[in-house]
Amino acid sequence: MENVPVHVNHGASAGRHTQDQPSNGRKGNKRKGLKKLIVLSVVIIIVAAAIALAVLTTYRSSVGSTIDSSKYQAVFFTNGQVYFGKLQTLNGNYMRLTNIYYLQTKTNEATIQETSTESTPDVQLIKLGDEIHGPTDEMIINNDQILFFENLKPDGRVTQSILTSQTNQ
Repeated sequence: MENVPVHVNHGASAGRHTQDQPSNGRKGNKRKGLKKLIVLSVVIIIVAAAIALAVLTTYRSSVGSTIDSSKYQAVFFTNGQVYFGKLQTLNGNYMRLTNIYYLQTKTNEATIQETSTESTPDVQLIKLGDEIHGPTDEMIINNDQILFFENLKPDGRVTQSILTSQTNQ
């Protein structure tokens, strides 16, 4: 019996898996699940970006479409200034204002004395261009600097003053 080979069954545990050793099938399932999660996340991000772009584009085009090009506009800036003129959309970030006017309070001794009482100050409409720095009659304005704008009525005081100013030139 010394020459009888001892047969050891090495294949008995071949079909079984211990808890310490995950099967290749489980690793594959985890990888597939992770890949699906990544793909799904990327798709969601792309769809969200497309929706945001569409909303932004629609908003900007709708703002531009509210400008009545047959009228003058009052443009109110974040720094408190107000300019009057013809406003148009230049691109998604900028607006163009032409034929520009602004209000200026007359400053003379009579006005200073009057403003110390309860009277209203004398305000005049000034055409842009005669200032010391010699600007042209055009402003390119970053949209972030505009609080809001208004279309002016053709029979309003500012519009009538602009039209009178233009006929006197």
